[in-house]
Amino acid sequence: METGKQFVQWLRPAGCAAVLILTVLATVLLFTAKGTPVKGYEPAESAEYYAQHPEALLTEIETELLPKLDGAEDVELALVDGVIRIAGPKDALHTVRLALIHYFDEDLFEFTEVPE
Repeated sequence: METGKQFVQWLRPAGCAAVLILTVLATVLLFTAKGTPVKGYEPAESAEYYAQHPEALLTEIETELLPKLDGAEDVELALVDGVIRIAGPKDALHTVRLALIHYFDEDLFEFTEVPE
């Protein structure tokens, strides 16, 4: 118990307030920061390009993005009428969906859940 008391006396009230403020800021940043869903992945083209070239987007997803996602091997992709249809079990579909809508426009995709 003496250690905590000595620490507070050493910091004084201004130091204690600074520690509390920094703790609150760190907590807020920790829970509100949005990192990239796939570390090290950067789309080869812009979102606008992929909106005009869905076949290129399908190739990009199959060759570059899906191999880097855990559980993505359970999803199936198909290009139908300019929209990429993605079907798979709930967990895999959720992971893939979060990654795709982070990088690309959600209107380019149609997600379908299939039983496992």
